Amino acid sequence: MLSVTQTHEEKETLTVDVLLPGHEARGSASPLFLHTKKALADRDGNRCWISGQTPEQAGPLEAHHYPIERSLAMGIDWTRVRRDCEAGEFGLTQGQRDAAKAFDWSVFDPAEPYTFVDNMLVNGVLLAKQFHTAKDAGIHTMPHPLWVFQRYALEGYQFSATEIIHHAQE
Repeated sequence: MLSVTQTHEEKETLTVDVLLPGHEARGSASPLFLHTKKALADRDGNRCWISGQTPEQAGPLEAHHYPIERSLAMGIDWTRVRRDCEAGEFGLTQGQRDAAKAFDWSVFDPAEPYTFVDNMLVNGVLLAKQFHTAKDAGIHTMPHPLWVFQRYALEGYQFSATEIIHHAQE
């Protein structure tokens, strides 16, 4: 049996070289995004998915497009997304899976996918800014397995030089 090594630092240097599909320029948030972000906060108890913190604890929560990133919408095979939604296999939370399962595909147009992508009830997760865009903690700045680890790590775990894991009590 292999022995477990002691806690040790891992440094990631990522270089990503992929071709993103063409998409509309990022402008101001759509009315659908703004409306469903509020509904997402209401549905999910206005808590960060990673830490469980409220806006009073973490500052304003941000809605992250998940699992379909907005800039990738024009390259998505929507028949596959629909299949996963209808099977209840789309999303991180039960509320997200339920909303995706109930999504009205009869009015969906793959040429205008933002009716799905900007609907934060089906394609969104609430995050404290730290877990959205911050260096060494945000989903936009680190490998996915390390990002998810922050949700499930032991209370008090020293995750990085600047972060000790603390989960808000619900």
